[in-house]
Amino acid sequence: MTWVRHRPWVVLLAAWSTACAPGSDRTARRHFHDAGIGFDHPAAWAMHDASSAFSGGSVIAILGTLPVDPRCGDAHVDINCYYERRLDPGTISIVLGTGSFGGATIFDERAPGPLELGGRERTEIDGLPAFLHHYGPGGYYEQDEAVGWEIAFPTSVLNAFGIEARMRGPGLEAMRADLERMVRSIRFDAPGPPVATDPAGAAPLVAAALAELDRAMRRSWVARPEHVSWYSCFPPTSGPVLRRVVTLGPNGPLEQPRAVACRYTVAPESQRLWRVALDVDGGRYVETLWLTGDGKVAGSRREGAPPS
Repeated sequence: MTWVRHRPWVVLLAAWSTACAPGSDRTARRHFHDAGIGFDHPAAWAMHDASSAFSGGSVIAILGTLPVDPRCGDAHVDINCYYERRLDPGTISIVLGTGSFGGATIFDERAPGPLELGGRERTEIDGLPAFLHHYGPGGYYEQDEAVGWEIAFPTSVLNAFGIEARMRGPGLEAMRADLERMVRSIRFDAPGPPVATDPAGAAPLVAAALAELDRAMRRSWVARPEHVSWYSCFPPTSGPVLRRVVTLGPNGPLEQPRAVACRYTVAPESQRLWRVALDVDGGRYVETLWLTGDGKVAGSRREGAPPS
């Protein structure tokens, strides 16, 4: 269950022992901040740079008390070399980093990973949508249990920070407490404003986003400036249906002008994102947009048969 090898994101690896050095303060914390993410962690953890790029993601760093094999490096640790180490008794190994979903969104279903137990659990971290995965015992690392999170970027549901923690007893309860405290402390750079509690507050943001998408689509077909984009079909507010003749559909120029019936609905996706469903012809085609609290498009998903 190595994210670098089996997951679409690549990660930061950390480990610490459940036993503290004599006289040490287990509650002492230090702050980590890099690559747009910050969190507090036990001061006893050592930190090593392990930055490197992979297809679809990059490693940020490693930290913890699990000894790093000297052959893996010191000032900069080779992450693949570090992955070769199994868990010692009474240790936890945390993996955190960035990656993408290959054009999909964080909300799309994917095949479960090795040792994954059941479905994934929806949650939020710093107001952003996240999913929690639970894993069972065994595997290469000889873990007793493991958990992993996917957390959407503040500006994109197509990309995520990933956290994965493997634990081996004794001391699982203390490990869980330290892990949960770390995750609760996570804060992201420039997360954007929170969304309004009333979906009606999203109307100006939706209108601005649709206007920009309409302009961008028509700019792609400047040889036909008379084109009417399907993004211009939607009413100014959520709910009502608006009918209009359009000549540009999601895949470009239509075979002939076509009358379509358009409506949209909007709801908070999390504390910092709106989910907007653009519905054409009673659900025959739906494009879902995710908007940040200040109206930027954070991703989209298309379903059904588009106008042609």
